[in-house]
Amino acid sequence: MDRGSIDVIYASALWYGPTKVNCHYLAERLSVDHAVLFVESVGARAPRVHDWRRLVPRALRVLAPLRRVGTRLWVFSPLPLPLYAGRGARANSTWIGIQVRLAVALRGWRVGVCWVFHPFGLGTTRALRGGGSIYYCVDDYASNPGVDEATIRALERDVAREASVTLVTNDTLVERFRGVAREVRVLPNVADTELFARDFTGASHPLLAVLDALPRPRIGYLGNLAAYKIDLPLIVEIAQRKPDWSLVLVGPRNLGDVDQLVRAHGVPSNVHFMEAVPHDLAPAVIDRFDVALLPAARHKVMNASFPLKFFEYLLRGRPVVARPIPSLAPFGAWFTSATSAGDFTDAIGQAVRSDSAEAGASRRAFALGFGWTARMRELVELRGRILGAPAAGGPSAR
Repeated sequence: MDRGSIDVIYASALWYGPTKVNCHYLAERLSVDHAVLFVESVGARAPRVHDWRRLVPRALRVLAPLRRVGTRLWVFSPLPLPLYAGRGARANSTWIGIQVRLAVALRGWRVGVCWVFHPFGLGTTRALRGGGSIYYCVDDYASNPGVDEATIRALERDVAREASVTLVTNDTLVERFRGVAREVRVLPNVADTELFARDFTGASHPLLAVLDALPRPRIGYLGNLAAYKIDLPLIVEIAQRKPDWSLVLVGPRNLGDVDQLVRAHGVPSNVHFMEAVPHDLAPAVIDRFDVALLPAARHKVMNASFPLKFFEYLLRGRPVVARPIPSLAPFGAWFTSATSAGDFTDAIGQAVRSDSAEAGASRRAFALGFGWTARMRELVELRGRILGAPAAGGPSAR
């Protein structure tokens, strides 16, 4: 039986999800020196009929719930109860925690730090009672479509109240935890600078070939194509105003949405929907854009969001036109703010006409200062403080 300590990450996503987010980056980097158990999210709402494509693979993973995916990295897929509101949600969270505790006990691990990325991780952190817990809040989860807002808020308060530290990605989220959390620290999102600063000349993929065939200028967005994330009517109006532009939307469609589904039919012919590409090819996709968009929907989720792709766009040297959201306010010098379709059209046109190699180099140099290497130094130091000992060089599971 394996011995040693292991950090547990209750994630806000699936391990093999179509996009990579903070919990993935933390798991990969923390597992270089420490054993990590990545507990896949069970979501925060009851599944709907149109979710079946994602539900079937998830159900199959439960047949082999604990899988080793790296030298010091394991993934665990708990089996949830179909309860996501009120007391049922708390019972579901507790049930998930019992499963995680059983998996940890069967392997003979002792838990170091429990990192919680979603309020449903309350049951997991309570079940494990390790060396301490960190609530890493990157979104306004209670405002996501289809969830029971009161339930998620209540779970989140308990997670933050019991955590050693609560980390948030922007000042908008700070107020939520003032007077609740023991300690709140703001850590803006950062990018995978190692990947997004790499040379992708000669990269090959069918989607890249399709992009290369589209007429320029190409105005692009890379990410979740969901109605609560992006303002599709805004994009349609931009396309109508500029029929000679190619509006390119690349990514999975409708992840996490239940209220409004983004559909490709009925949009102008110069709006091009494309499927998600492997994350390692995302930089090559951005290279095909002449201007990168952040067309945030007018939704409460976006008011508390810090888009990961902001620094990813800059690392590829692209000019960025964005609808202003609070988290981007400190970086106003590095994007052009726009609200209406007319504003976007003017800003995009100006970027197409005036962008230069020198401006692109400046963006890349600036964004290189916001990477996961520096962020991990902060997080490892925080981990050591919580455990009361230096984090590096400690025992880890094998």
